[in-house]
Amino acid sequence: MPADVPGPVEDFVRSARRPTVLPDDPVAAFDELYRWQARALTRQALLLCGHRRVAERAVRWAFHQAWQHWPKVLAGGDPTRTVRATVYEYALSPWHRFHPRHRRPEVCRGSSGDSAVLESFLELPRSYRAALLLHYGLGLTLAETAAEAECSTEAAAGRIAHGRAALEESWPPLARKPRRQRGAVLARSLRELAAAQPVRPVPAQLVRGGSSRTTRLWTRASVGLTAAVAAATAFTLLTTQSGDSAPAPERERVPRGTFAPATLPGGPETGAGTGSGTGLGPGGGRGTNAHSAPTSERNSAGSSVRAPAAGTGQAYLPQLRSTNTRGHLHDFP
Repeated sequence: MPADVPGPVEDFVRSARRPTVLPDDPVAAFDELYRWQARALTRQALLLCGHRRVAERAVRWAFHQAWQHWPKVLAGGDPTRTVRATVYEYALSPWHRFHPRHRRPEVCRGSSGDSAVLESFLELPRSYRAALLLHYGLGLTLAETAAEAECSTEAAAGRIAHGRAALEESWPPLARKPRRQRGAVLARSLRELAAAQPVRPVPAQLVRGGSSRTTRLWTRASVGLTAAVAAATAFTLLTTQSGDSAPAPERERVPRGTFAPATLPGGPETGAGTGSGTGLGPGGGRGTNAHSAPTSERNSAGSSVRAPAAGTGQAYLPQLRSTNTRGHLHDFP
């Protein structure tokens, strides 16, 4: 690295390399990794999403997750890569665009050329942005870029080539450079743009404390939800198996072929009959029988006529099923 390279640019580039030795103490190891990566990761996330608050939340979220699974992160052998993958995933999430303030990128610090680079860079697809930043911004090889992006080497090469071609179309200064120099120009532009952005990460102690509080809150919420579900299940079992409540009475079934009595609007005074009830006798005459059950008899024409039960203002509805007998109008008074 040349001696005249600014400090932020050097810090941005060296963040791609993991610390040589981490302390044995878990807290000291976490603090060392945070001190080594926090500023550079915030700048990288800012290039990926274009919003400083989203970038800061991405870094805090990544280190929260790392501290919650710190033994597993250390056992993986490369904590830098693990944290960086979480930062990139959060910063490139498409859900941030639903926020009204995140639909357009923030005004970046730097020259007008830097703003043009950022606008052109943010117009690229998410996978292209990540591949270009890893390969040109951090200086990773093609194989390392493919490993970080979790894709094949051919796919990583395609993303880099298509992403740079899209930048050449949207950013004319890059297209005017000779083809062999375009990669170096793009790398220098991304690094200078990232280094020009002021970042102020919170101390590592606050990150660890916030992660511990979040873990406790989630644990309490899980325990409370489990207890509520268990109580609701027990209450349901007790109420369904208890014998205090009598079974519901069975619905009274009406025999098939019988008909319910219908009340006439005017009662016996409207001409339905006289006395306490009317009925049809063997000759089609009228007879009184207040409590007689409905009977089926033959009239003078030989047709079957159903006699309704006597009652004040009551008569049986006509039969719905055919009796297969021929009747005449004069059989029905």
